[in-house]
Amino acid sequence: MSAPPHLPTPSATRRVVLTALIALGWSAPALAANLGIVHGSVHDETGKPIPGAQVTLLRGTQRIDVHPTDPTGHFEFEQVPFGKYRITFSAPDGRMDDREVLIASGDVLELDVTLPTLEETVTVVAPKREAPRPTTTTGSATQVQREDIESRPRGDSASVNEILASQPGFVYDALGQIYVRGNHANIQYQLDGVPLPDTVSGLFGQFLSARLLENMEVITGGLPAEYGQRLSAVVNLNSRRPAPEGEGRFDLLYGSFDTVSPGGYWGQKLGSVTYLVGGSLNWTDRGLDPPNPTTYLNDKAQQGRVFAKVDVDLNDRDHLSTLISYSHDRFQIPVDPTLIPGNTQEDEFGNPPPPYFPPDTQQTETENDLFGILSYRHDFDASRSLRIAGYVRHSAAKFFGDPQHALGSTQVCLGETQDDCPGVSNVNRRADHVGLVTDYLQRLGDQHTLKFGLSVDQLWGNTAYDAYERVLIPPPDFQRTGQGADQPTATTGGAYAQDRFTVGKLTLTGGLRVDFQSASPGAGAPRGSDAGVSPRIGAAWAFTPDVVAHAFFGLLWIPPSVTDAAAGARLTPGAVQPGQPIPYDLRPEKDRYAEMGLKARVIRPLTLGVTLWGRLSTDQLDETEIGNTGITTPYNFAEGRAGGIEVTADWIITQRLTAFGNVSFGTAQGKGIATAKYLFDAADLANTDWQTLDHSQTWTANAGANYRDGPTLVTVQLAYGSGLRTGGDNESHVPGWVRVDLTLAHDFLDLPLRPTLAIDVVNLFDAQYAYRINNGFNGSHWAPGRSVYVRGSINF
Repeated sequence: MSAPPHLPTPSATRRVVLTALIALGWSAPALAANLGIVHGSVHDETGKPIPGAQVTLLRGTQRIDVHPTDPTGHFEFEQVPFGKYRITFSAPDGRMDDREVLIASGDVLELDVTLPTLEETVTVVAPKREAPRPTTTTGSATQVQREDIESRPRGDSASVNEILASQPGFVYDALGQIYVRGNHANIQYQLDGVPLPDTVSGLFGQFLSARLLENMEVITGGLPAEYGQRLSAVVNLNSRRPAPEGEGRFDLLYGSFDTVSPGGYWGQKLGSVTYLVGGSLNWTDRGLDPPNPTTYLNDKAQQGRVFAKVDVDLNDRDHLSTLISYSHDRFQIPVDPTLIPGNTQEDEFGNPPPPYFPPDTQQTETENDLFGILSYRHDFDASRSLRIAGYVRHSAAKFFGDPQHALGSTQVCLGETQDDCPGVSNVNRRADHVGLVTDYLQRLGDQHTLKFGLSVDQLWGNTAYDAYERVLIPPPDFQRTGQGADQPTATTGGAYAQDRFTVGKLTLTGGLRVDFQSASPGAGAPRGSDAGVSPRIGAAWAFTPDVVAHAFFGLLWIPPSVTDAAAGARLTPGAVQPGQPIPYDLRPEKDRYAEMGLKARVIRPLTLGVTLWGRLSTDQLDETEIGNTGITTPYNFAEGRAGGIEVTADWIITQRLTAFGNVSFGTAQGKGIATAKYLFDAADLANTDWQTLDHSQTWTANAGANYRDGPTLVTVQLAYGSGLRTGGDNESHVPGWVRVDLTLAHDFLDLPLRPTLAIDVVNLFDAQYAYRINNGFNGSHWAPGRSVYVRGSINF
């Protein structure tokens, strides 16, 4: 029976509620990290300014804003969310032109527009599609637009992490996990410019459906000072922005593994209020990547998501936004019925055999994730903005180890002592976060953009556990070996100042960040406190508007995630005696990070890019899984090093055919386990050589193409991985793999509700490959074989 979750005292409850009200009720203003600025001038071929020209900013066919040029021909759009836009220019005498632009978060894009003569304007009928010019960001940043999501295999029925896995530098692992440039986890997600705090570790579900996203920006290196704490990558997510007249969609998916998934959304603008609501459900017989490639035993899943957002334009200068999202997931933990009890033989890579569980074992994990955001922005004028945002997040996971069956009559001990007997645990975990983020933006002319910010996050956690062990000489079959609860807490925050300076072809970004963390794994345990300073500088040089080089160097300070440090200590046999405080010696990771890159629109339809990056670390953070649970817990290597190279290509081949590709080479290593030594045996602690990290994959590649002929879409995508590390010291890797996905879709535009029908084929050639072999959660994890899904949707 699972241990009851620890309930906070009344005073603790009041503290959580009071802090939440303060954070969410703060009535001051701010600027989000997801906004940019577009400005420029319009003139004729002699250089004479054209006043009164209408400049229109469009996203697709939706008009976002319109500004006339002033007497000097100047125009400006402020507070523009990052993304791809089309800007049209129309002079009073009928001359016209347009530009397709890509706006990055924090970017100040300047356009110099020369309108053609009236005769030339009239003869322009349908300009060819062109790739946007590269941005002048000083780091590695890519964007995924809504049309990109919808034109890839599976469309927006794919998860956010599956979409991210096709970006350069990303590695996809079992259970939906992703790693970036040799980092284990440590990805910072921001939703509409507000950073989201950590959940408890090991959650199998993902918090947000891709159908509710407008676009995403992925920053994998060269992070400005405004970004702190989770720094392997920043994923900026913009929630969907509905058309003013209202738009909605209902989807239904059915396919392999008896998967059924309905979902939908509706959004509309009513005067000064814009709202969006949506949700989805999912049932499947294959919830998690199983330990056996052909047998799916105890692997069902049920999932649900709801989302609501309201934006209010109080006036031209004041803007209020609030959103709430909730997800619920219940996963069965799959069992491999082919395993033999008592097996001690290592596999071909030197891994010990996976844990044996009887076929009637019914382990489960139930997950809940709820978060809310309230933000208020005030624009003092065109050059100054301030925003303050408060958030709360509650995440909980209940892992049921099913000791009655997992340690039942067919289970065996692997030796002649009680220490050789297998065990399982029931673990209830909870993490409650309350936080506040504020940013101030000040533009000084057209050259300087100053930004200052503060953030603070308070964590209250709880880990309640029951630990069980098979009895050497039954009956009974099993016995309880430990029970208890810990309440980890942490206060984390930071402050920064940065400047973006542009002069001619040169863009410089410089900033300084200070972060701190004070944390404890539970009552009676010593509290650890640390702080760090992170100077960062980047540069971009535009050789031409189509060729931009960048370079970056910075110090990064990354605090450990303390939520599951207590669980790691309690559930590792012999680590900490029951009733004793948990030793806490985790340290922040300190990185020296550098990169340089070049992106060029070599011809108008084709953009190529290359980036080299490297990292040297002190107290490098990594994570390890705990026993037969989905919990990961952090520890530090004394040193770390990582590096790689990424090559990208985006090609608009014809008006109907586009393609993309990227190839990433990377490696990451650690040396000497320095903290949380109770998690490891004597051999691991004695190893002071460099060892490759288990989440490192040497080669990763993605390529795709889509062909759209009016309402019909054919899209294909190929993914390759050379294999994640395995073996006793990660000296080997699992076999490499290639997977091809295909989608055929057609929009019936002449029918009522404009239905769409799509057929998705995942793993077209039925490749049999594993993400992990005997070194994952409960053993191995195999990717799905050929799977076929049918999607239908209606629009209203």
